[in-house]
Amino acid sequence: MGYRPVLVSGGAISVKASANILIDRQVSEVWDFVADIRNMDKWVNGVSDPVPTSEGDWGVGSTFKSDYTYAGKIHPITYVITEFDPPYRLSMRSTSGPFPFEGRTELWEEKDGTRLINSLDAKPTSLFLAVWFAVLGVVLRMMMRIQLKKELVRLKATLEEGDLEDIEDRE
Repeated sequence: MGYRPVLVSGGAISVKASANILIDRQVSEVWDFVADIRNMDKWVNGVSDPVPTSEGDWGVGSTFKSDYTYAGKIHPITYVITEFDPPYRLSMRSTSGPFPFEGRTELWEEKDGTRLINSLDAKPTSLFLAVWFAVLGVVLRMMMRIQLKKELVRLKATLEEGDLEDIEDRE
């Protein structure tokens, strides 16, 4: 079952936020980790048990699912990959779950490693939430940005200090 966007004043309401971080690893190494959705639970807060649900090569149109802990409850979420441009861009959209969202991860080579930018565009599922998004959008955006930054700090620590051999052994 898909989502229906909530329209207010002729347009869909959403709250967008992004965060970035410099990771002391090569782009290919960062890409290999973040593009493998089985690693999402190692750095994305609230995500557990991410599993591919489509067959074949990973790319645009591929699907996966995970559980997501939100508001004290565990919600199943399904996703579709909407952009897959190795090793620089990965975008996804939720197709079910507690709220619709689109996420994008971008990687850039820099002198001291890889710049990773993570963006999220969350949408309300009811008129009540649309009003809440409109009224509290600035606060929600700040909270989302803080959460995205925490996730990137966790990702950086995992890639720079973690044991990547365990991850490579799964392939």
